[in-house]
Amino acid sequence: MRMFLQFFAGVLLLSEPLVAAAGDNNDIPAPAYRTELNVVYSQVEGHALTLNAFLPKGTTNAAPAIVDIHGGWFFGGGPASRFDQVGGWQTFTRHGVAIFSIQYRLGGEGGFPQNIRDCRNAIRFIRQNAKTFNIDPDRIDVTGGSAGGHLSLMVAMVPEDFDDGGPTAGLEGVSAKVCGSFSYIPPTDFIRFWDEGPGDVVTNSAGKISFRNPDDKIPNDSRPHFRVLFHGAVPDTDEHKSLYTEMCPIGHVRKDVPPLLICDGEKDPIVPGLEGKELYEKLQSAGADATYWLTTNGGHAFPSGPGFGEVLENFVTRSLKIEVPK
Repeated sequence: MRMFLQFFAGVLLLSEPLVAAAGDNNDIPAPAYRTELNVVYSQVEGHALTLNAFLPKGTTNAAPAIVDIHGGWFFGGGPASRFDQVGGWQTFTRHGVAIFSIQYRLGGEGGFPQNIRDCRNAIRFIRQNAKTFNIDPDRIDVTGGSAGGHLSLMVAMVPEDFDDGGPTAGLEGVSAKVCGSFSYIPPTDFIRFWDEGPGDVVTNSAGKISFRNPDDKIPNDSRPHFRVLFHGAVPDTDEHKSLYTEMCPIGHVRKDVPPLLICDGEKDPIVPGLEGKELYEKLQSAGADATYWLTTNGGHAFPSGPGFGEVLENFVTRSLKIEVPK
């Protein structure tokens, strides 16, 4: 299934919440939910990584699940503490989908591939504890925006044996596979992102060269971020370019990835150039199951506008195999 969709919406900047209404079909009542906060899913290098779980009440059958990965340039942010802080929550709760929002290592303590490993280990933990959470281990999607959009795509697209350090203790032998990914405003091509970013070299009066720190006021300030996230490596050699490509979705295009819904903002100042479209077109050429949504005039924000709720609804019910009452 390959789709290209487009709509008109206003511009929101990075500082605005990346959560918005995403449901056109409101005739299905949402169940009540219970909350479990700060559940430790992994112990790694002295870090206790946690997740928050929002679980439908009063259900007998195991629920489908979606795992939210927060944004913040891989440096900031944190898991949602309420389910209504998760983009698309109206659609998810209307269908009784269990929602998880996860923590991962940030900045220099995280980076690549550590943050990818954390997200995949969260999937393993949720699957391993499916009975405890009363979810279906074979119906787990992933979602996220911005940095979380990148990570949700990586979780969905990388092979099971992806070299990220692997399962942490107690999660060995548990699959990190998901059924689909809904990602919005994601960086998908790190070499392109680096090349399009402003310079970060600083030369003092004595001619000594150094590099400035990341600046949140500078749009698309990729280079100082990547110097930290790639632990000093920059894409200046074939080896380093290969590393950058391996750590982003553009390096994992193939036909047999799970269903993907990818959304761009046309005038996104943080991730400019429609990187999601670039990925979508490569997936389309490979014969993969990918859907694309472009927000005309949209910024770095959650997709919205007439028709998007239906697109998200169709994607979620299809990827999670949810039967919709007629």
